[in-house]
Parts: sequence; C-alpha cells; structure tokens
Amino acid sequence: MKNMNHAFCGFLSLLVSVSSANAQLRGSTSENVRGNLRLETISIPKEVSKEFVRLNSEALLYHPVSSRAENDPLVIFLHGSGGARRSIENSRWKREVKPFVSPKKEYPSVHVLVPQSKGEWDPASLDKMLDYVLEMNPGIDANRVYCVGYSMGGKGTWEWGMRSPKRFAAIIPKGFIPDLANVKGMVDLPIWAMVGTNDSKPRSEGIPAMSRALVELGSTVVRTTVFEGANHATAAGKSHQVEGVYEWLFSHSLPRNQEKAVAGQ
Repeated sequence: MKNMNHAFCGFLSLLVSVSSANAQLRGSTSENVRGNLRLETISIPKEVSKEFVRLNSEALLYHPVSSRAENDPLVIFLHGSGGARRSIENSRWKREVKPFVSPKKEYPSVHVLVPQSKGEWDPASLDKMLDYVLEMNPGIDANRVYCVGYSMGGKGTWEWGMRSPKRFAAIIPKGFIPDLANVKGMVDLPIWAMVGTNDSKPRSEGIPAMSRALVELGSTVVRTTVFEGANHATAAGKSHQVEGVYEWLFSHSLPRNQEKAVAGQ
C-alpha cells in the first residue's frame, strides 16, 4: 500500500509539473506572439557591438508568424529621445508595430527591427547592426529594407539614409532638422518627410526646403506632408493617421524602379 501511495503521489507531482510547464509556455507564447508577429530580443555579439556608439547591443526583432513569400521585407523604426530612457523590454509591442500584428491584406508579411540608442543615432553603428541582422536572418529581403522615425528618430533616419542611401528601398523621416551636406547622394532614394507648421522653424521650414533641394537636383521620388497647425508633439500623432503610408513604402524596392514616381504624389 505504501508503494502504491508513493507511486500515486509521484504521478500527481508529475501532473503538477507538466501543468506548470504548459502554463509557462502559454504565458511565453502570449507574451511573444501577437497576431502575425513573433518577438525575439536579440543580442549583438561583442565582436560587432564593441564599435557601437550609443547603440544598445540588444534590440527587438519581430518576425512574421505566417510568411507570404520566401523572403520578407524589413521595417526599421528609430525611436525619439524618449525611447532612450526606456529599458529595451519596456519598448515591446509599441505603437509602431501594431499595423503589422493584424496587417491589411495589401501589406506583405514583414520583419520589424526596433533598436535602441542612448542618445542621437549613429548611422555607422546602425549599419553594423543591420549587417549582422541580415546575415543571421536569411529570410529578410535585403532589397526591401525601410527605415521610419520621428524627431530624434527622424533625424537618425535621415542621416542613416544620407550615409547609406543604396541600402534602403525607401525611408520616412518625420519631425527632424535636415542636414543637406550630402543630399546629392539621396536623389534616387524614395523619401516621404512629414512635419507640422507650428514645429520649430528649423523643422517646419527646413523639411520643405529639403524637398525643394532634392527636386532641384532631379529627384522625382521625394514627397512632403505638412500638418497645418500641428506642433512637434501633435504632428507625431497626425503622422500615424496619414493614409497610404505603408502602401507607398512597400511599393519601393531595390534596384530602383526605372519608372520613377512623380514628385509629391
């Protein structure tokens, strides 16, 4: 009888362990998978990250749960100054990834990269991170890499595009002060910039001036959306409400389309 009781207690203990493990697995799944995105927190190895300037060696990388193609595009979101103060874990499932949790049927399945910088974005460090991510994830289509950012993230998007214009299919920099030092190299890069009329003058006047400068250089793939009456804070919200942004973004790929879009359309 004692042996039977001992065996029965062992069986109950096994059931409890299995139940607990299953509960933990379910919790992990619900935490890391939402809709058609699965979240992975990646750590860039020291041999790569040792040269990073302000860039966190950890980043959030979302993968499509159900892929619609052999290779899927990558959308990179660069945060503003507020993102530098959050832990990487507190940056999970923020607003920028929500359009891809339950994507429109017009959207491709996508990977999403959300890095973190402890200050202004350093394009050279971002290039090193992206090289590593592409090497480790062959399911990402290197001809369809896009970058989007607002404020400090907009500045980072712009400067990264200026440094490496041929690695992006298109970029969307918003609410930033444009540096035009090497703008000639961005003539063929599809750019959709956004700004509010009541933002600071370097932004509200600089972004339209940037667009005009690119058009004068021959660009037919730059466009600007100006939010009337919006300041730096309110323009951020309005930028999320613009129709057709991702349809426009995903319409571009490398190598550049020979039939360039009409400027401003």
